[in-house]
Amino acid sequence: MSLSQPPAPGSRALIRDEEWLVQHADQCAQGGWQLSCIGVSETVRNRHALFLTALDDVTLIDPSQTELVFDDSPGFMAARLAIEARLRQSAVQGDALVLGQQAVMDTLPFQLDPAHHVLQQLRPRLLIADTVGLGKTLEAGILTAELIRRGRARRILVVTTKSMMRQFQQEFWNRFTIALTRLDSAGIQRIRRQIPANHNPFSYYDRTIISVDTLKRDSEYRHYLESAWWDLIIIDEAHNVSYKGNRTQSNRLADLLAQRSDALILLTATPHNGKKESFASLVRMLDPTVLPPRADYTRSDVEHLFIRRFKSDVREQMKEDFPERQVFKLAAQASAAENLAFDALAELKLASDGSGARDGAMLFRTVLEKALFSSPAACLQTLKERIRRLEARDATHPDLASLRDLQALVQQIEPVQFSKLQYLIAQLKDDPHWRWDGRAADDRLVLFTERIETLKFLQQHLPAALGLKADDVAILHGQLPDQDIQQTVEDFGRGHSPLRLLIASDVASEGLNLHYQSHRLIHFDIPWSLMVFQQRNGRVDRYGQTQPPKIGYLYTQPRNERVRGDLRYLEILIEKDEQAAKNIGDPSAFMGLYDEDAETLEVAKAIEGNTTAEAFAQQLAGGDVDPFELLWGDAANSVTPPVGNPVPSTTPSPTATLPSLFAGHYHYARDGLRWLRQHQPEQQPAVQADDATHTLSFQPGRDLAQILARDLAPEMWPTDNTFALCADKRTVEAAIAQSRDGSDWPQLHYLWPLHPIAQWLDYKLMAAFGRQRAPLLRVPQGLHAGEAIILVLAQVPNRRGQAMLAEWLGVQLDARGQVQTVLSLPDTLHRTGLDGGQNPAPANDGHAPDSRLWQQALPAVIHAAEAYLRPIKQAFDADCRQRLDQELTKLATLRDKHLAQMELELAQGGIEQVRAAQRQQRESATADLFGQYQQWVRDTLQLDDRAQFTVVAALISQQDAAPQDMAQGAAQ
Repeated sequence: MSLSQPPAPGSRALIRDEEWLVQHADQCAQGGWQLSCIGVSETVRNRHALFLTALDDVTLIDPSQTELVFDDSPGFMAARLAIEARLRQSAVQGDALVLGQQAVMDTLPFQLDPAHHVLQQLRPRLLIADTVGLGKTLEAGILTAELIRRGRARRILVVTTKSMMRQFQQEFWNRFTIALTRLDSAGIQRIRRQIPANHNPFSYYDRTIISVDTLKRDSEYRHYLESAWWDLIIIDEAHNVSYKGNRTQSNRLADLLAQRSDALILLTATPHNGKKESFASLVRMLDPTVLPPRADYTRSDVEHLFIRRFKSDVREQMKEDFPERQVFKLAAQASAAENLAFDALAELKLASDGSGARDGAMLFRTVLEKALFSSPAACLQTLKERIRRLEARDATHPDLASLRDLQALVQQIEPVQFSKLQYLIAQLKDDPHWRWDGRAADDRLVLFTERIETLKFLQQHLPAALGLKADDVAILHGQLPDQDIQQTVEDFGRGHSPLRLLIASDVASEGLNLHYQSHRLIHFDIPWSLMVFQQRNGRVDRYGQTQPPKIGYLYTQPRNERVRGDLRYLEILIEKDEQAAKNIGDPSAFMGLYDEDAETLEVAKAIEGNTTAEAFAQQLAGGDVDPFELLWGDAANSVTPPVGNPVPSTTPSPTATLPSLFAGHYHYARDGLRWLRQHQPEQQPAVQADDATHTLSFQPGRDLAQILARDLAPEMWPTDNTFALCADKRTVEAAIAQSRDGSDWPQLHYLWPLHPIAQWLDYKLMAAFGRQRAPLLRVPQGLHAGEAIILVLAQVPNRRGQAMLAEWLGVQLDARGQVQTVLSLPDTLHRTGLDGGQNPAPANDGHAPDSRLWQQALPAVIHAAEAYLRPIKQAFDADCRQRLDQELTKLATLRDKHLAQMELELAQGGIEQVRAAQRQQRESATADLFGQYQQWVRDTLQLDDRAQFTVVAALISQQDAAPQDMAQGAAQ
């Protein structure tokens, strides 16, 4: 049909024999409109498409022309399923959580706060900066589940480190049934075989996870990013992409991603390096209007964009989920050979080191001491490399003789004389606290070292000394392929795996969950950075750990007083990390540097200079403050309460229960799948239902299998092709734990609205009665003979086609077909006995009543719904206009700040012509930035005048009048 005006955003249209939802319409120069649409009907659901009204026939769906179709299924099951499916796919309003809190986890109140925070925002953007081990991935999952339920996260991109990809993907699937396609090296090769070479994989797959290393390395994929758009982007370990004084490739990549989605969530436990500009770079990714470039700022400018909690903040909530760690200093007395090497090192004088400490780099003597503190193997490698370089530069260099003498002494330290190795072996064999033989699958050991040479040495010598086989031990370092890293981490958490000992470099210290089968962690060398302490210990001392973590710090005690004095600085770091663990939770606050390399240099500087160990400890005495407050100079007001004095609890984030016609997710899915089996047996195989455990089992039919084949990773598929879904999250939690004893991901999936099968089922059932048809069903109570309630869904979209206001209405008709009143959805369900499946379904004798009277009343029903909605819309519209005015005023103020900062910088002087060009460029960029944001705000908060109505069902009495009686009533 020819359209005289553009369709309203949110209106439904038939185009090419499919039903589409119009998001927006743009006028074409050649006439007509270009319609941006998203698929509604089953075969095109969630697909985006563009149509030209000049070329395509576009028929707008008129709700008053809906055909009422009597449901002849037993107990009116088909109609109840269709209504429920529509309920589950309709928009949700408000900032109360309706789904995320039901995920497979022991949800704690503080974990709901990020989702609630985001749901109150106009644009969902947040930095989650909780300390290590509090469950930021789970918080991101809760938030994502809420956005998906609200139709605001159909397309998702997760960017993380290569070692975290599989773990993140598995957490999102096991606990939230959010299926991410993993684009690691193997995934990329698989995708290149499956899709045409010129197709954008980010357009082909709606939900993907990729490592930042892959995006940096593969220029082809960076190009794909520029032409793709997501609803939600999550950047994990976001400190790796912040600005650190220069524009890194990772930082540029993150800035690009920040412009490619509406919602952006950043995750990091270390959100800044002590410099305001570093933290500001993350803030600008979230909202570039908030902070002008290089401008100073206060907490109040940015606090709406981040959330940060420490253990002390949530200790009372996490007593059972965060057992207190046990810390052990494991001091090994140096062997005679080691003492000779340490003595020589203490007396070492190097011409290349000059007269003493210097800025920006360690003295090479300190480098050697740090290496020998790790292992003789590490020290030898450092010496060999230095000697090789000096010989290549100057064969007579004065340092060569001393270095060769030291090399000879270090070479004399055989494994049997390596005191740390022997002490570790003795502790693991005989010490009552550390006795460990590697037999128990749930008692595994993690060893951390910063040097690859030490790691390889331990891999060669430790297993045999402990009686371990080759497959009992694994190593983890950054030079390994991403597939190997991910597989090792997964194996370490699986009970069936023979793996018992993990020897890791600090590539494993960020984000990885190593606590499932382990509560023992030993630092084979002591980090010189408190940030590394936090990251390493957080692998086993984290949310979900069931046993008190045992943390061991292993170091050599030499006889040389100077070296022992240097070692004292490392002991101070151990003490400060423990102090932080009991109080604020962030040891990096002690140094105030917030950078691992900078902290290492600071320790080296203290060792090399004249700072005594006591003075060094005093310098670190003021660390019990929130590091965030240090950014804006308000530390005095942020002292952490003493241990044992919990932070006062805040109001918990609100949750809500959505209306339903069924007792739960299981009953809806069971009855829905059974109904499909009865009516489409060739597509839907038989379903096995266990009402006692709320579990469903079946093999997917062809159409469902095609959908799942694209959406699910191979690991998510059951080995026997039989999907088992359970609505009891305790049972699913047990299956997740049990899967760690096997080689596969859990064979039991969580049955809730986000599972791809549940989503497919919703669309199948919504289409059960055909296009623009609504079921007519009898209800057990609440209506007299001849009366009816027409269930209507009214939605008011904004200019972006998003449903901002959604109201379910029950328009009641009397026996003459006249509108009596309009009820809310809860009132309608309660009155008619349809709420929650509490009432038995009425018997269906298959007798179809004469529906002509109710059919003829549909225009009046829509008119009544419009009248009922009008004051609601007006009030909602007034709130939106008020918020729009507030947002535009705020943007105007921020724009003025940007321009003022520009003038401040340009006033510093320079060539007038250059300054004029810079001013013009900055003014243009500022105008573009704020113009885009102002337009986005207007499109989001300005409602379309045309509400969209859908006739969902007609409810009639069990005693509905015979056709002739109804006809007589109509004549009166």
